[in-house]
Amino acid sequence: MAKGEGLTDIGRNNNPYQEYLPINRPWKDAIDASIARSRKVRGGNFVQLATVTPNNEPRVRTVVFRGFVKDECIMKVITDLRSEKVKDIQHQENNLAELLWWFGKSSEQYRIRCRVQLIGSDVSDADADLLALRKEQWGNLSDNAREQFYWRFPGDDYISQCEVPKGGRDEGGKVLAPPENFLLVLLHPQRVDYLRLTDNYRQIDMLDDDKEWGFKRVNP
Repeated sequence: MAKGEGLTDIGRNNNPYQEYLPINRPWKDAIDASIARSRKVRGGNFVQLATVTPNNEPRVRTVVFRGFVKDECIMKVITDLRSEKVKDIQHQENNLAELLWWFGKSSEQYRIRCRVQLIGSDVSDADADLLALRKEQWGNLSDNAREQFYWRFPGDDYISQCEVPKGGRDEGGKVLAPPENFLLVLLHPQRVDYLRLTDNYRQIDMLDDDKEWGFKRVNP
């Protein structure tokens, strides 16, 4: 931020997308448009996920947005079962977390409060669709991303990595089955706080008890 520059000044950037930006429409429509505008931005799918530890300490980290579940508002990310964020999520009574997504190209911010669902190898066979979704996401990862799930325990004192299956594939080049520590993380939005700095437009979307979304404009 330049000297003497405030939040209002950041919004005054002669944004070429201003005339296309949403006013009074559901958050999912708005974020789909934001994603489309930023598709070619390097790191545009990096989001921040905030949790609270069992000791009531705040934690935040960057994760990669992996898309929406087809025909749903449910967002996908991945993690390692051994990571600290899993403990943070599981100790919460309702498995809550908050996702922050900043779109620099259009000066838009989304704060999304979510119920978190962790999909691992222990999912019941009755939930075949969830198992299939987890397997599909594993197959869609890059070779480098799959290899990380065979690394040593995260957070332990450093030891050079053991030999891992290259690309998470067998000798014939076929992608291996996902290891037990690979988790598909489904984020079920409950509340979305949208802010656009170009004109200080702010909107709150809430999911009601009937699973219907409502939204209203509020003061920034």
